[in-house]
Amino acid sequence: MGIKEIAEKAGVSKTTVSLALNGHRGVSHETRMRIIALARDMNYRVPGDRPMSSPSNGPILLARLRKHGLLLNQDQSVFIMDYIDSINRAVSAEGYQFEIFESPSGTLQGSIEEIQKRHPKGVILIGTELFESDLEILHSLSVPFVVIDTFFDHVSCDFVDMANINAVYQVIDHLASYGHLKIQMVTSSMKSGNIIMRERGFTLAMDYNHLLVDDSSFISVEPGFDGAYRAMKSYLATGPVLPQAFFCYNDVAAFGVMKALKEKKYGIPKDVSVVGFDDLPMAAMMEPHLTTVRIPTRRIGEKAVYVLLEKIATKKLLEPSSWLVQGHLVARDSVMRRT
Repeated sequence: MGIKEIAEKAGVSKTTVSLALNGHRGVSHETRMRIIALARDMNYRVPGDRPMSSPSNGPILLARLRKHGLLLNQDQSVFIMDYIDSINRAVSAEGYQFEIFESPSGTLQGSIEEIQKRHPKGVILIGTELFESDLEILHSLSVPFVVIDTFFDHVSCDFVDMANINAVYQVIDHLASYGHLKIQMVTSSMKSGNIIMRERGFTLAMDYNHLLVDDSSFISVEPGFDGAYRAMKSYLATGPVLPQAFFCYNDVAAFGVMKALKEKKYGIPKDVSVVGFDDLPMAAMMEPHLTTVRIPTRRIGEKAVYVLLEKIATKKLLEPSSWLVQGHLVARDSVMRRT
């Protein structure tokens, strides 16, 4: 099976397939993901899935650690591909071999043992679904490692993540500047490090803007589109007085919230503004187009490689470091000015 057969099956050119499989520009996220999924279904191993055959300084592993698959799932495929592409490029540029490790759900200790068996020079771990207590298990690794896509400020570990609190300040500042006085946060019942930071950022940013925040300011939903849709549908059935804006912990939750609101004939943003977080490709296609936060995934991946390579190269034990990369607000049509 080769590129020609994949191109024919996908209905695109061989050049498009090559660009998509090798992480090059010029292909939309949707097309790239469709081609990669098709290639894997056809048992064609994409470059990021297989070790490089050329001589290298040794393997660096990107490990996707899943505990339950509710946060690190198909909805996050855009981020995963950005991480793979940026880390692959940075690792290869430094003469290392890039490999990917996919852990099954619920076997964290077994995943760590499997990683050890591969004898990597270093490991970048996608820690989206890890709790604070899980990080102790990571210290059993005998090689340098860096954790991305999560952050716990009181844990001694090397983290590279987005600056969640700063991003939420941008959201609340934007809403406040548009005259929104009552804002509620739609948050996940499953607390990842990122969600904890976004909740903290919401409280701090609301206080900073002299806006009321209490327990009623948070609406808890199950992870994913369906969870947010069901919870918002139940919430609306109680006939509540709507806030002027809902800030959702991610775009997928925002999509579910918007569906429930539309079914109840609420206008967005006329009756209530909605803001997401992630800037998934679908956010710009929603009606109305979703205001959201763009996550600097490629910058996070590149920085993680540089931090890891410093740990590999040094002959002495380095103190753990935490790096937070700032995202930025993408203002679209789902927020309206109320003053």
